[in-house]
Amino acid sequence: MKYICPFCTLDQLSHSLIEIIESNNTIYYYTCPSKAKLYFDVKSILHHYAGVLSQIPENKQWIWIFDSTDFDMKHFLQIDVGIELAKLISKKFSKNLQKIIIINPNIYISSVYKIVNPFLNEKLRSIVELNYHFKTTTDIIIDTKKNKISK
Repeated sequence: MKYICPFCTLDQLSHSLIEIIESNNTIYYYTCPSKAKLYFDVKSILHHYAGVLSQIPENKQWIWIFDSTDFDMKHFLQIDVGIELAKLISKKFSKNLQKIIIINPNIYISSVYKIVNPFLNEKLRSIVELNYHFKTTTDIIIDTKKNKISK
């Protein structure tokens, strides 16, 4: 049964973690915290992420695209969200996680990453990519497919 977030049922813009595509046995998830109305609500965000990510079949990989567009001071001040997400993903959802791609990074995201880094497990630290080249999810998916073809 597919997870349905009770907050997102009431307002689709409550949270920002969605499955965008599945390709080559890998599911791509996208988040843009600045587009989420409840960007500050640690408990509901953790519930949303746990619900969505628990739906990933054991035989599938996943990639997390984190879009930093319009991420600013008000989001930075919610550092507990980042810390708790780091703990959740490190403990429960890192096994099949291939990569975390942070697109459109800015000074606030760089600062959050430095603060959250100690809460990431070793694997997650090794797969985080601050990407200044890609601007959209389409850029990432096209590049991924191109690289798989050239291998």
